[in-house]
Amino acid sequence: MCAAFADEGRIPHTAAMAVLWVIWKSRNAMIFRATHEDVPTICRNIRRDAELWACRAPRRLDATPLKLWCQTVVNVN
Repeated sequence: MCAAFADEGRIPHTAAMAVLWVIWKSRNAMIFRATHEDVPTICRNIRRDAELWACRAPRRLDATPLKLWCQTVVNVN
């Protein structure tokens, strides 16, 4: 994830990692805490985590493409 975001090939990889990470955390919550997250909650968590990753990227990297990708995640309420 910390490789150059400017390389457009990294954005799909980082986005996929965000999706898989949130699904994994949701699965663990279901198994270990017996909580069930609905699809809108999972979508919000994907967007939140990806935005956090973009904010935490080193300044030398251009995180703009990842931030733009975050805007495409469905905004569900």
